[in-house]
Amino acid sequence: MRKMETGRRGGRDAATVLPFLLAILLAPPIILVFAAPVTIVGIPLMAVYLFGVWAVAVLAAFFLSQRLAETETPPGQASPGEGKRH
Repeated sequence: MRKMETGRRGGRDAATVLPFLLAILLAPPIILVFAAPVTIVGIPLMAVYLFGVWAVAVLAAFFLSQRLAETETPPGQASPGEGKRH
């Protein structure tokens, strides 16, 4: 029982911290660090950074939502994404 509460709290804590971390990573002073005239395979470094942060944010949000759905669904019930498909 305790382990489930700890897992739920950890998932909620991570879901709470994620938007603040993204706000810091996407703040202009941090982004300007990547404004150097450098390209990676012809793509400006700033674009690589921005799309990289965005992709990691989307994946983190997806995995966090899955984890929260697993910990908050009572045993024996289907989680929201496991219903019948029409």
